[in-house]
Amino acid sequence: MTESAAPEPELVELLERMALVEPGETVQAEALTGGVSSDIWLVRSEAGSFVVKRARARLKVAAEWHAPIDRGAAEEAWLTFVAGAVPGCVPRVLAVDEESFAIALEYLDAAEYRNWKVELMAGRVDVGVAAALGSTLGRIHAVSASTPGLPAQFANQDLFESLRIEPYLLRTVEAVPEAAAALDAVIAGLREPGRALVHGDLSPKNILVGAGPVILDAECATWGDPAFDAAFCLTHLALKQVHLPEHAAELRLAAEAFERAYLDEVVWEDAAETRERIARILPALALARVAGASPAEYLDDAERARIRASAVLALNTGRALGDVLGEQAGETMTGVRQ
Repeated sequence: MTESAAPEPELVELLERMALVEPGETVQAEALTGGVSSDIWLVRSEAGSFVVKRARARLKVAAEWHAPIDRGAAEEAWLTFVAGAVPGCVPRVLAVDEESFAIALEYLDAAEYRNWKVELMAGRVDVGVAAALGSTLGRIHAVSASTPGLPAQFANQDLFESLRIEPYLLRTVEAVPEAAAALDAVIAGLREPGRALVHGDLSPKNILVGAGPVILDAECATWGDPAFDAAFCLTHLALKQVHLPEHAAELRLAAEAFERAYLDEVVWEDAAETRERIARILPALALARVAGASPAEYLDDAERARIRASAVLALNTGRALGDVLGEQAGETMTGVRQ
């Protein structure tokens, strides 16, 4: 985060076009850091503070990674749906710019809302937060699965392909040929007709912790396999168990609580089927976070090597990633079971 300053003319023009400020109004803005896919500003106007988010055509990563900027429209649609389906778990949408697909969101003060990734990396692991998030995600998926019209509204498979399947999984197939067949099977499953509305980026960095979990950054919103969202979150908890071995037991309990609470909400199919797909997708995503286009920045070489070897073994044998990691560490490392 940088200090507030007068915004660039381009941002001022955007704010005026969105009717968020009046021409000539005094405005301060600061760029918010931490994401790779969008330009984000905290704007302070005479009427109050709000956040403006505009998707980037080229993502801010070392690898060459491009994605359609109209994903801003998908995010706005996801936020609007979820605000009605499970009130209180997303920020309010204040305005939309149809020209740039930028969206303005209510500002949630950091004094009241803590970032879950920051909490976890500091070793502050609250199992209750994980359980609440699992339950919230499950309710979102359950309501969406029974809502007519959503498959057509969120037919964003091209976004999911460019933001998840290609950079995460297809590039991992190229980088880790010894797991190619298993990865291809996971990819094929994710390309099948969907069951529910998928967020696509359920990472701790996109979760705020307040009175309850608040979910941000739904640029990948697509009608797809809901197991992907659960596996995506559990992947991050598994990676942090490797990175923070002194907190591995707490993180394992958090993963178990998340999975249990999530599966309790599964009504669109037998929960055992969902759990099985989560277990198959999890090692593929873990491998992608060390070999794909978006590596987890906090892992060192030894941690990446351990995750790679464990994920490849899990993919090629059908064993649970947690069991493989647990054998190396002398304990079970994740809540996902087979």
